[in-house]
Amino acid sequence: MTDNKDNQDNTLTGSVDTPVAAEPAQADTTPAPAKAQPSSSTAKGLAIVAIVLALGLTAGLYWHGHNQAVAQTEQLNRLQAELAQQQGALQAAKAEQDARLNAVINSQSTTAEQLDGLSRKVLDLDNKRPNDWMLAEAEYLVRMAGRKMWLEQDVVAAAMMLANADERLAALNDPSLIPIRQALAEDIAGIKSVQKVDREGLVIKLNSIHEQVDKLKLAGVIMARAEEPDFTLSGDIGDWKENLKKSWASFSDDFVTVRRRDGNVEALLSPQQHWYLSENLKGKLLQAQLAVYREQQEVYDSALAQSRQWLQDYFADDSVRQFMLEQIDQLGGQQIDVDYPEQFTAQDRLQQLLDDRLQRLLTGL
Repeated sequence: MTDNKDNQDNTLTGSVDTPVAAEPAQADTTPAPAKAQPSSSTAKGLAIVAIVLALGLTAGLYWHGHNQAVAQTEQLNRLQAELAQQQGALQAAKAEQDARLNAVINSQSTTAEQLDGLSRKVLDLDNKRPNDWMLAEAEYLVRMAGRKMWLEQDVVAAAMMLANADERLAALNDPSLIPIRQALAEDIAGIKSVQKVDREGLVIKLNSIHEQVDKLKLAGVIMARAEEPDFTLSGDIGDWKENLKKSWASFSDDFVTVRRRDGNVEALLSPQQHWYLSENLKGKLLQAQLAVYREQQEVYDSALAQSRQWLQDYFADDSVRQFMLEQIDQLGGQQIDVDYPEQFTAQDRLQQLLDDRLQRLLTGL
């Protein structure tokens, strides 16, 4: 603004100096001041406009810069707030993770301590009561004896396992186990009283009969004995008619012979029927073998009876048939149905004893 004022002064000074330079022609240049007056007003107006424009531009630039600064400040504040929020969330997550990690470490240390204490207690109890393992072994032997008897019908193996279980209890030398040993003795006596069936021997004999079927021969047709006619003449004259008949019969017998045979004659079997009969007989013997393993007494007796009947009715009386009939007669009197004990009384007592000791063990822990 100072420069503009100096310029205006210089302009005014120049306008004054101009008439001085033209002083010799003063009469002719009198209207010159009148012309310089409009030029000074225009310059002032332009100067004012320039000043206003400069001020407006400066104000606009200031206002624009101020707004940008405010916007940038707000954005910076917002970013700082978000950053602070994220840092707080990270710190909270880290604190939570640290807390969980500390809890896990504490829990593991506590669990390790509990396991150590439990191990020590178990070792102490094991050292104090080592007999529990032998009791468990005796109970296992009793259970296995039951499976041998009821599933496999092996009475001998079941009795041996019960005897082994009693030996385990006897080795403990514990007076409190006397009732269980008495129950074991009763179970062993009950098993030994069961009728022993030699199933393998029965099946072997039936198999030997089965192998002889193909050697059998069909029975032939047996004709009844013919009646021989009596041609003896009577010495009584009153029997002349009978004597005449006998004479005629004796004379005609030389030409035609008629003999009467009384009795039932069965027709011979065809080869196909013979094959069916042999296969049916084999099937009956196999059915008897299966009945031995299944302890089906009625099926066993019925199969042997049917086999015996077919041998007598359809096959020739020779050594093979005689051997088969003798074997069937021996097998027919065998008892294959056996009544087993329903359960072992010692098993429940052993199981209850083990459960009680385990419960006391867990309560002590």
